[in-house]
Amino acid sequence: MGAAKNRDACRLGDLLPGFVHALGPVQGRFDSVAEAWEDLLPGNLRSHCRLGSFSDGCLRIIADGSCYLYELQLCRPVLLRELQRLCPGARVRRIDVAMGR
Repeated sequence: MGAAKNRDACRLGDLLPGFVHALGPVQGRFDSVAEAWEDLLPGNLRSHCRLGSFSDGCLRIIADGSCYLYELQLCRPVLLRELQRLCPGARVRRIDVAMGR
């Protein structure tokens, strides 16, 4: 068995502010992408598609029907180009589209 590491105990409340501060830039990037996405998406798709996740430059979109999924796939290159232009700090590299509810 390996040697046990000696760690000082601390209160969760003391760690939380640092954790929240570290999340700030990530949350800010997602917010800007979410706002731009709402502005870019055509009205007929807006009510049938939602943001699923944003990780490692990949924006995942969930569509609630196959016809909306197909339409998103068709306009995905244009949407990606516009998101990259409007939100360069987010570093969106790819848009994946999936079926959901």
